[in-house]
Amino acid sequence: MTNHLTVLGLAMLISAPITNIAMAQQPGWAKLPDKASFIHGDDLVTDAMQEPDAAAQARMQTPQRKAAGLSSVMVTRDGDVYESPMAQEDVALFEEAILTLEALDGMPDVPGKSPRLHAADGQAADGHDAHGRDVNGRDRVAPDSVIGPDNRTRINRTTDSPYRHIGRVATGCTGTLVGPKHVLTAGHCVSDGKGNFYSSLNVSIAQNGSERPWGTSTWSAVKTTSGWLNGGDTNYDYALIVLDEPPHGGYAGYGVYQGDDHSITGYPGDKPRGTMWTHSGPVSTSGSYRLCYTIDTYGGNSGSGIADSGNFVRGVHTTGGSRNCGTRLTSTVYNTIQRWINENP
Repeated sequence: MTNHLTVLGLAMLISAPITNIAMAQQPGWAKLPDKASFIHGDDLVTDAMQEPDAAAQARMQTPQRKAAGLSSVMVTRDGDVYESPMAQEDVALFEEAILTLEALDGMPDVPGKSPRLHAADGQAADGHDAHGRDVNGRDRVAPDSVIGPDNRTRINRTTDSPYRHIGRVATGCTGTLVGPKHVLTAGHCVSDGKGNFYSSLNVSIAQNGSERPWGTSTWSAVKTTSGWLNGGDTNYDYALIVLDEPPHGGYAGYGVYQGDDHSITGYPGDKPRGTMWTHSGPVSTSGSYRLCYTIDTYGGNSGSGIADSGNFVRGVHTTGGSRNCGTRLTSTVYNTIQRWINENP
């Protein structure tokens, strides 16, 4: 048996229903002999990562880098490491298969689901009401943001939809439930891009200051791309944290990027610890892999979902500075996320 996709396998992939793509796109997971290298500690990812030059990123997409971007690595909480590689010679065939599937069937949005349980709503931890005013009716004072005036809005009712699917990752990042126990976030929120994983990956869904309506969920496994883990390639900067148990049974929908205005909601590090903030604005593509925007973000927003007006996640926020950008949910990324979720139901 070979380590890569066969032409027959790709032909089967092309003719398979969309729901079966994730199980067919890559070979199975092989356990590696060495344990994972962990970096320990909370709040290690709190600074905004700068967006690299788009032209330089485009030049970097050699067959080897593309293969790494299509390969996956998984580590369990006890440090076991598994790899699911994509051979370089299969990259073009795989991309052709994805394009064929797009033309034949499209990539349907994965719908979200409401929670089974409902946490009690209370006043925000800082004493502001749902309109951002304090107990005396005064508006809060907003500090400077990354880009221009700070237009972010504090989310005080974090247990309302769609905010109840958003959580704070212990590394200092943000993540979004896109499955019952599956948190989509940035690759750099789970790994330093130099072969090491972070160990503090527990998630507090709908955290609101010191309040954690559904507690803190323990992680059991995390998956990311080889392109990010071993090469720090921002084109493949996304990851999935698998939790031990579903926090509340609900999750957000997601799908391939389609344009229009979007919002970014998460836990920026320049705001009071554990408070959730949001801002909306236009989003545009930057090459084949990236989305860029002037939506206000800050370190700590890394891993936030880039959500459309229907609250479907269409990208993952990763970088900030003179412009803010994130990983675009292309058909390939969408397919990979589906596969990762299906493997750990």
